[in-house]
Amino acid sequence: MFSVSRLVKTAALLALLVIFPGPSSGSLVEKIVVVVNGVPHTFSDMRKFARDRLNRDVKLDELAAGRVPKQWVEEFITYELIRTEVRNTGIRVRDADIDGFIRAVRERNKLSPAQFAALLKRDGKTLAQYRDEVRGRIEQDELIQRNVRKRVHITMLDARRYYDANPDSYRTELKVRLRHLMLPVDEGASPEREQAVKTDIEELRRQILGGGDFAALATARSQGAGATEGGDIGWVKPEDLPDSLARVATALKKGEVSEPVRTSLGYHLVRAEDREGGERLPFETVSEKARDELYNKTLQERFAKWLKTDLRKKHRVEVKLDGYAFEAQQAERGTVGSLMATATEDQEDKGFWDYLNPATYIYQEELIPDPTGVVGDRKRVRLFGIPLFTTEAGDDDDVPLDQPLERGTPAP
Repeated sequence: MFSVSRLVKTAALLALLVIFPGPSSGSLVEKIVVVVNGVPHTFSDMRKFARDRLNRDVKLDELAAGRVPKQWVEEFITYELIRTEVRNTGIRVRDADIDGFIRAVRERNKLSPAQFAALLKRDGKTLAQYRDEVRGRIEQDELIQRNVRKRVHITMLDARRYYDANPDSYRTELKVRLRHLMLPVDEGASPEREQAVKTDIEELRRQILGGGDFAALATARSQGAGATEGGDIGWVKPEDLPDSLARVATALKKGEVSEPVRTSLGYHLVRAEDREGGERLPFETVSEKARDELYNKTLQERFAKWLKTDLRKKHRVEVKLDGYAFEAQQAERGTVGSLMATATEDQEDKGFWDYLNPATYIYQEELIPDPTGVVGDRKRVRLFGIPLFTTEAGDDDDVPLDQPLERGTPAP
């Protein structure tokens, strides 16, 4: 996170950059990257962001020449917009909140304070830097909570449609007993070598389909797993195989032999000796799981829309770099929106930025009983089990995107 002094830049900075452009050699030492609502943010700001958040090094001459990836510039601007939104909504994170967050991380990973500090040092961070990052995450979470999360509502009918649209997602665990034969060939092999090996393995497949003994051929020819056991690699779960082989193993019926499959190692043949599991589970047994998965996916899509549409529309952004543009994007109808029975236009978009993923921040809300034990309207909001603040039940109503966030009373 940046210091307050850097957040409150004034026009004086603009003047300084003009009066003192740099050494007499003409080399560029500083540059305004973007102006957000009249506040300039410089190359130094972006360089720090790239180092701290993206683990990347940005050079000024490359940025000025338009050779820095546009995604890095876009993520930096989005980061500054979120910081602006945090200030505008008056969000304040207490030191006690940060202490609790860090304590929960240490306890969950069974780390002593010294071990935790050593891990930070290994990653090139100080505890102060990490605390700033945690502060930023909690601030972002509160924005997400008010602007995104409370607008996502999933019904069981939505979950049923999601279940029906994903028939392969809700099945018992599949295991396949495979027999395997592999002829090696490097990915960079010559076309002649590639074709020779492919022809060879196609001939082996014809022999097997014509009654040839797979086990004998594997023992004699294979240079892959299980060769000494006639190609038998035992029971495996498809997800434990390389993707190309996993797709084949999942689709093969008992006794079937695959077409030749190319991987980075060479060409493979596999035969399904036996199969277990893979039956589709009835909706009634996975309804909650389906609803949770749809909720998380909807949350991601809604957050992407808020980032790229609503948030951008609220602020005046001037990019001071040639070849870079940053505009509000038109919301598109995402996968979730097309499935949900109760979908509305403001629930639809697609895409997601992992570095701000709200699904990584675990919220819990619980009603707070009054001193007599009666459950009232007040709720406690927790992040990773850490109490952050309390709200009134009435706060669950949708809040316009431009309405300031009103913090509840500090959580006990």
